[in-house]
Amino acid sequence: MASIREFDDRQWHNWHLTERDVPIAARFELHRRAGASLAEMRASAAAVQGLIARAFAERRRLRAHGATWSFSAAASVPGGWPLGTGYANQLFPLPETHVPPGFQGDRTGLVLCQTGISVAELNMYLEPRGRSLATSGASNGQTLVGAMSTGTHGSAIDHPAMQGQVRAIQLIPAPDRNLWIEPASNPATDGRLAADLGATRIVDDALFAAALVSLGALGVIHAVLIESVPRFLLETHRQRMLLTPELHAAMAGGDLAVASLPGADVGQGPRRPYFFQSVVNDHIDKGWAYVTAAYRRDWDDGHVLDYALRSRRVAGYNLAVVVANLLAAAPGLAPAITKAVLADQLSPIDGRVLSWGQSFNFTTPRAGTAGAAVAVPADRVHDVLAIFQAALRKVGKAPAAFACRYARQSPGHLAFIRAPFSAIVDIDGIDAPRTRALMAQALADLRAAGIPHAEHWGKLNQATAASVRDAYGDDLERWLKVRADLLDRAGEHVFGSPWLDSLGLSSPHF
Repeated sequence: MASIREFDDRQWHNWHLTERDVPIAARFELHRRAGASLAEMRASAAAVQGLIARAFAERRRLRAHGATWSFSAAASVPGGWPLGTGYANQLFPLPETHVPPGFQGDRTGLVLCQTGISVAELNMYLEPRGRSLATSGASNGQTLVGAMSTGTHGSAIDHPAMQGQVRAIQLIPAPDRNLWIEPASNPATDGRLAADLGATRIVDDALFAAALVSLGALGVIHAVLIESVPRFLLETHRQRMLLTPELHAAMAGGDLAVASLPGADVGQGPRRPYFFQSVVNDHIDKGWAYVTAAYRRDWDDGHVLDYALRSRRVAGYNLAVVVANLLAAAPGLAPAITKAVLADQLSPIDGRVLSWGQSFNFTTPRAGTAGAAVAVPADRVHDVLAIFQAALRKVGKAPAAFACRYARQSPGHLAFIRAPFSAIVDIDGIDAPRTRALMAQALADLRAAGIPHAEHWGKLNQATAASVRDAYGDDLERWLKVRADLLDRAGEHVFGSPWLDSLGLSSPHF
């Protein structure tokens, strides 16, 4: 039977160790029994409700988390109770008979995913069954719910962020409430699944939009219903290219067809990539860009699915920590080390063909690394890169690099991809003092320039209550109204955190 296990831990850290030595009152894990059944799902939800009841009674803040992949304090709850969900990972296909006739989507590809399912596990479930995710992050170690809840952007230029694949959400906001939430504009079930889960079905666009990117502040998400797509192959090319005017324009949302992207022309005219990324760093390789383009191909029945799941914690796993400490003492080493890392990580690729799940395979994160990201209208990407390069010159040599990826405007009141076609500009590097200083300077200068942007909730960010209000405007007010209507005073406190308090999304007062 599903159960909550308690551990007498007094300190907590996230997976990347950007949050460490966080004082906690205890640690909990949600476990399930072997095998999959909806009865087990009901028991699991009841176990979560029991822990929430205890948190309400003891006025203890509670935060559910998946793989603790976020660089930010999104999963951190100082003085409270972290609840690990990674062992609660059941999957169920939704029968087509449970889908209403008016559903606007692929009724054959709906899958119920319990809260702890990782993106890697979901890929390995879907693809042998002829289905696929439409998009995911560049690494699959995150839980699907954790990535959704922090608005993690996808990797497909014509798709929204990961939460764009979610069609319903099971949310537990109180000891006596178990909700199944669907958008009124496009409900995906006829109500029987909610009944099987022991949940109350609510069909409401505003509540669904708030819950899509909720940062754990609305309660514990126990499951989501996702819409998969027919499986496909991805043909990937990468090369170092001159930053021509055509490539410069393509990076700003211009015509990709004239940019001579790697692998684009196969004799029948240029293809539109499914995935497009450019890494442009004047301080390392002025006038050049590392460009990755991947193209969607129809599935080949002869393709072999081999995910090569294995631990990556081999010798050198903590090398980034050692290098970070070294750079703190000798920052002049940064350019050489950064250039060497780029050359290794961005080596050429010539037509590699893999499934989506194989292309973005299971990986373990690197301790000692750090990342930040902003989403901006694509036509402002070069303005942002110029600001970031100027910030690097102000800060000095930092072990960091800049990269651009692209996605479409995403659903959810707090989705950080807000422009119709957005560039996501990353600052990635070793977690050293100058990297942190670069991130702070870059965001300060971006705000001063008045360029519309939002910061990735799950990465290191400089967000404040004022910057969140500037970025989200009326959508923030809509989200706050949903939270106030959904939760009572005890719930508002229990599902808050110091980080959420600082952003004006919860209150420290009971």
